[in-house]
Amino acid sequence: MLLSLIAVAVIYNSPNSIFENISFGQAYCIFYQQLLSNQFIWLDYSLWDILAQILFPTFELAILAIFCALIIGFPLGIIVGLGKNDSKRNYFIKLICLIFYASPIIWIAILVMSSLSNDWTFSKVSNYQPMIKSLSILDVLITHNVDKLSTLYAEIKHLLIPTMILTIQPCIITIQLISQRVSITNRQNYIKVARIRENSSLKVLFRHLLPNAIPKTIPQLTYNITTLLFSTMAIEILFNRSGLGTWVFSAYHQHDYMIIALSIFSCGALISLLTLLSEIVAFLIYPLQSRALYE
Repeated sequence: MLLSLIAVAVIYNSPNSIFENISFGQAYCIFYQQLLSNQFIWLDYSLWDILAQILFPTFELAILAIFCALIIGFPLGIIVGLGKNDSKRNYFIKLICLIFYASPIIWIAILVMSSLSNDWTFSKVSNYQPMIKSLSILDVLITHNVDKLSTLYAEIKHLLIPTMILTIQPCIITIQLISQRVSITNRQNYIKVARIRENSSLKVLFRHLLPNAIPKTIPQLTYNITTLLFSTMAIEILFNRSGLGTWVFSAYHQHDYMIIALSIFSCGALISLLTLLSEIVAFLIYPLQSRALYE
């Protein structure tokens, strides 16, 4: 509700607003009516077109970054959490994490683009046109294309560098959260008892330690969604990829406050839904977390 109020206020107070002759309450009702009817009168395309052609490429890039961050961050976080705090291995991993975390992602992207610009193609669109559809991995897989392998290879090549850059920060935060929770859980008494009873350390790890440590970190991992989403938008602008970032960038240059307001609403709604979904998943995986509510 707060995000929708902000979005309508941006449209209502913009120059030459279509709502200038009506009250704010009427403008708010019209905004929700058009939102539920899947069509805005001030846009030439429906909400489904926005989701399919603008938001989906951004989501694809962000989901790939999260997936890569989990694949890399989970094992490294477990290794750091199980190791000694004063070991050289832990010091080295923490040092690398601090160096990359302190480096601005835009600075890293510019350095990568300048070093690989001679033999790597980054751009997929020639200018900032918001409704140019960007071919995605899902589109390549579901379409009946004769040359599907080469198309898939070209799409993965375009996504590889942006995904690796976006993976840095969520991977570092995943390592930190997993290592802290694994270290705390590893010192609990029931883990010490499990080591005495079990013959294999792997059984202790996968049967007792990780089921008690990992679910508690799921809600904390979703706090990075906001940073990752806006980092994805910045990477899209730098790499000239069609998506939410270039859509907002084009609207900013054209002073299109309606698109900016709709972007605020859609980004906030997405972050809220993903945060709520993570809380539900955490309770389903680890029901003991709801014990504090009953206490």
